[in-house]
Amino acid sequence: MKILCITPIDHIPGIKKLLSSLGELTIFPDPTVEDISNMKKDFNIIFTNPNKSKIYIGKDLFSDWNNLSCICTASTGTVHIDKNFLSEKQIKLISLTKEYDVIRTISSTSELAFTLMMASLRKLLPANKSVKQEIWDYELFVGRQMDKLNICVFGYGRLGSMFANYSKAFGSKVFAYDPYKDIPDKFVEITSIDNSLKEIDVLSIHMHVNDETKNFFDKDFFKKLKPTVLIINTSRGELVNEDDLIDFLKENPKAMIASDVLSGEIFGFEKSKLYQYSKESSQVLLTPHIGGMTIDAQEIAYTHASNLLISYIKKAKDLSQ
Repeated sequence: MKILCITPIDHIPGIKKLLSSLGELTIFPDPTVEDISNMKKDFNIIFTNPNKSKIYIGKDLFSDWNNLSCICTASTGTVHIDKNFLSEKQIKLISLTKEYDVIRTISSTSELAFTLMMASLRKLLPANKSVKQEIWDYELFVGRQMDKLNICVFGYGRLGSMFANYSKAFGSKVFAYDPYKDIPDKFVEITSIDNSLKEIDVLSIHMHVNDETKNFFDKDFFKKLKPTVLIINTSRGELVNEDDLIDFLKENPKAMIASDVLSGEIFGFEKSKLYQYSKESSQVLLTPHIGGMTIDAQEIAYTHASNLLISYIKKAKDLSQ
């Protein structure tokens, strides 16, 4: 059994040992497309994660990897994998998407969303930059107080519910939109996307991306928002139509977005229009998809993904005997 690991694992205790127990392990923590194209194509398993990887697992790169039988990703998201290609090639996909008992113990992404909100509301980054430039002037950085804010969570799943509870604990009035979830009475449920969103000071996105939700946040949505709204996105960049978002920001100079994700980042973050706009606008705060990047979250996720992979291989061997 030959395993190719295309995500960094040396910093996570025990993962190298777990993967090595399956067979011959090759670790290539940050390969380019060219690197993959030039590799031997005799691997049986690829172990990956979307946060660091520049590699989209699909037919363009892997159509002639005839020994490939399994892709294991230590993530809930699978936007870096062409599932139709895997189905056509009868390649098994292992992910954390439905490993609810495990992923509900991981709070790192919701904590980052809250951090991005607080940093933006209190203008921490520009204030720090100003001090380093020897400018000591608070008037440039007057912010907002949490218990005076209306905060809306779009997507009341694992991470959205955590974020909602954090915000509630700070005294904010919390709204929630999720047509597939029951919203607790302590929050105000939004049942339709209408002008009631004009009340919202902070909108935090916690949705999965699929055919239904791609570009969910577009010009028709943005025109319903308050012109001073702060948008937080720690989910997936493809949820937001970046052209429409940039138009909204240009039309509303007091609006802001703090995002840990970009549309199409797997193919090169620098191609993102939001990234390009961020270089000229103080309305945009970006981080490089670090939502789940705590040692605690990675140890939980990578260990569980590795154990799922080991269990799958063991069952496959038992069935073949």
